[in-house]
Amino acid sequence: MPQNPLRLWLQRLLPDASTAPPREWLRAAVGGCIAVALATLACVHFFDIDLGLRLAAPFAASSVLLFAVTSSPVAQPWPVVAGNVLAAAIGLLVAHWGLPLMTSAALAFGMTLVTMQALRCLHPPSCAIAVGAALGGPALAAQGWHLLLPVLVGSLLLVGTALLFNNLCGSTYPRKVAHPAIGPHLTADPRPGERNGIADKDLDRALAEFGSFVDVTRDDLQRLLQLAEKHALRRSMGDLRAASIMSRDLRCISPHAPVSEAWRLLDQHHLKALPVVDDKQHLVGILTLSDLLGHAASAAPRNLAERFRARREAPVSRLMSRPVRCVAVDTPVVELVSLLSDQGLHCLPVLDDSGRVAGIVSQSDLIAALYRNWLQDLHQPPALQLAS
Repeated sequence: MPQNPLRLWLQRLLPDASTAPPREWLRAAVGGCIAVALATLACVHFFDIDLGLRLAAPFAASSVLLFAVTSSPVAQPWPVVAGNVLAAAIGLLVAHWGLPLMTSAALAFGMTLVTMQALRCLHPPSCAIAVGAALGGPALAAQGWHLLLPVLVGSLLLVGTALLFNNLCGSTYPRKVAHPAIGPHLTADPRPGERNGIADKDLDRALAEFGSFVDVTRDDLQRLLQLAEKHALRRSMGDLRAASIMSRDLRCISPHAPVSEAWRLLDQHHLKALPVVDDKQHLVGILTLSDLLGHAASAAPRNLAERFRARREAPVSRLMSRPVRCVAVDTPVVELVSLLSDQGLHCLPVLDDSGRVAGIVSQSDLIAALYRNWLQDLHQPPALQLAS
């Protein structure tokens, strides 16, 4: 049944549900209070009380961005510092032209907005500084071009407080610039998980087609899309977990066993890795073919045959790799895709609730599980596909 157009329009006026937990509200409030207090007190102490109080309002608006929406492009250090100082300079310049007050305010706002866009330092509270400087007043008129100094000092204090407080509270600031991910093979190819997803050029074209300003950094947007893809894949694969696809009849080895025993097990069962477990079946390491060959080649005797024989009776504990990347039995299969493809791992030991080795998931196990899931989707009736 179609809804009333008026009701749909009114629903657009309602706020969206907040995705930030209440502890983030408290963190932003405390950090903002500290930043505004420091910036305002510095301006009052070193410059003038009336000037400090006039700048408190735009400083408070900047603090909302610095602590509540730290991932926004307008909340990064360059827009805050450069935007505020640039706005103050433009406002003072317009004030010297002697135009009517309303004309000065509008002109200062427009010039500031265009200039910040051109210099990639868009910061909304800066427009308030520009308008305030253009409208003047006794305090601002007395300062003249020296107004740039308190604006600079206050902006630097805001950014410095945000850098210290946000990172101490676990919120990364400023946002890190994403560098091209290097795969485990150190080649120019994208990682396997990124070859069929959203490429950089796709995201650039989408942003260009969108046309308007997007209040999130490009790297965060790409990460958000990747997470959405992962959750969509998890939903399509249902409750498929590591326990459903792992190999259970394992061949393990003791850390005290000789390397010759490891070679025998790997050759007899056509394996590439052996979990190394103690007497209680707790995982203490993993022994791979790479470990065996690497240590054999680095031994002291001169030729390879002598190196190989010298290492055959060494204990496994000397050659095994540790710590070992493991997963739990209830780990979703979607989480295994990145580990076994992008990170170059060939197998993952699976631990039960008591920390004992319950199985192992190899790349072959994962490929078989994904293939079965693809076949199920292929033979699913169209009506059920639409419903899912």
